[in-house]
Amino acid sequence: MRKYMRMLVYEFKNIVRDKMTLILLLYPLMVIGLGSFVIPVLIDNYAGTTGGQETASLIVIIIFASVAPFVTSALLGFSLLDHRDENTLDTLRVTPLSLRGYVLFKTLYAYLLSVNASFWILFGTKVLSGDGYTFAGVNLWDSFSLGAILLFAFAAGFFTPVFALLLSSIAKNKIEGFAYMKTTGIFALLPALVVLENLQDFKQYFLGIFPTFWPVKGMLVQADLLSHDHNLPVILYMLIGVLYPLALSLLAYRVFEKKLEQ
Repeated sequence: MRKYMRMLVYEFKNIVRDKMTLILLLYPLMVIGLGSFVIPVLIDNYAGTTGGQETASLIVIIIFASVAPFVTSALLGFSLLDHRDENTLDTLRVTPLSLRGYVLFKTLYAYLLSVNASFWILFGTKVLSGDGYTFAGVNLWDSFSLGAILLFAFAAGFFTPVFALLLSSIAKNKIEGFAYMKTTGIFALLPALVVLENLQDFKQYFLGIFPTFWPVKGMLVQADLLSHDHNLPVILYMLIGVLYPLALSLLAYRVFEKKLEQ
């Protein structure tokens, strides 16, 4: 237990020393500020009709829900890239901790950061935005209970190791990794397409290729938004949202391990 506590202290020191990872860690505050005070004004001024404003607000909520696991996975990916470049991961093979144990520790650590970021982005925006997302007398945020936000955060966090391990396997260094993160960032927005009317029936499941679709849709179903006969029970969305990225993580770890052996 002591070795993991020492590693935890070491990880926090690394975050403080690296300005880029420190910014990534503090980004939830920026997102909450945008969601609470800036975006409601933009939607009110430019979204047009009440229906358009409500749809735009729902898209914003989905994007905010999707961005935390993606950014946190990038944080983990950059950290693994650092260790790979310094060849410190190879030395772990002969230590009591082992490479698998270290990656598991890093994954759990990043998972908790992801859950924390997801929860506070959604809950913080819900509280601080006030009536900023109110249309026809109904506040859209009132549909999302504290329990629904927590359940989403716990499920969505399982995406964290998927992109992190792939990023640290494919990219040659942190600069290239940052370029990959920017070019693949569009995938973090895919779940927002579920608001389209023609993607609310069985075609919604085409979006399921991106892991965070499942907990996002589960949260929307639990909030009684975007109701449709083709929707699954909330528990199934969340269960798939956990099992699917876990399976992808195992595959991604094998790719990562083979990359180290080259």
